[in-house]
Amino acid sequence: MKEIVLIFIVFSLVTAHVTRNLSREITFRRLNQPASFEDTRIVGGNEAVPNSLPYVAVLRMIFNGSSSSCGASLITTRYVLTVAHCLDDGMLSLEVILGKHKLLETEPTQQTIPTTTYKIHEQFNNETLVNDIGVVYLPTPAKINRYVQLIALPSRADVSNSFAGSEAIASGWGDDYDPTTDGKEVLRYVNVRIITNAVCNETFKDIIDSNICTAGTDKKGVCFGDSGGPLVVNKTLVNLYQFISLEKMR
Repeated sequence: MKEIVLIFIVFSLVTAHVTRNLSREITFRRLNQPASFEDTRIVGGNEAVPNSLPYVAVLRMIFNGSSSSCGASLITTRYVLTVAHCLDDGMLSLEVILGKHKLLETEPTQQTIPTTTYKIHEQFNNETLVNDIGVVYLPTPAKINRYVQLIALPSRADVSNSFAGSEAIASGWGDDYDPTTDGKEVLRYVNVRIITNAVCNETFKDIIDSNICTAGTDKKGVCFGDSGGPLVVNKTLVNLYQFISLEKMR
């Protein structure tokens, strides 16, 4: 068994000083430009109990002749948080889906909210993925219930916290590379360990302070399909999926 089979880099939310007063701080733009980043998906892990992770959201993007999805987290009844590279796209339409378990089915628990309005970090770099963070506005507020709930955000006291050594939960609708399961259809989760940037730098170069790395074990971790999904420590959102090592998936 390899101790580290997958490492992915995530953007630290605490460095962004995220607050729930977003409506006073943000000016939005409409759907427009193209980008070119692969998304990440959960590899292995376990199927989540339906609606046990009620803060997880799906962003569904429609393009000219194709569609794709990213993960997100519900942080207020009007906003979901995701990575900027999912939004920096030539989308024809965008919708946020809450309360999902089976990705490819319409479920009575889900809330589907079309939107055209979002905001990415003003200093986001699409090549280096520095400041890879964005929010999507919900013109119809989310209805909070047992299936749809807000995720707790980190406090200002966590700004300097690297969370190294902490156990975290990553979740998404990713391909688990197991032909006996429907990895792309149900919400899955995996426990991962946050490692230091020094250890991460042994595999990836140019790690910056606002990056946090995690390691999966026993061929479990994150793979293609759900960039922007939540990384959670003690029921608090601390990071977003951003980038993975393909070599570690083999």
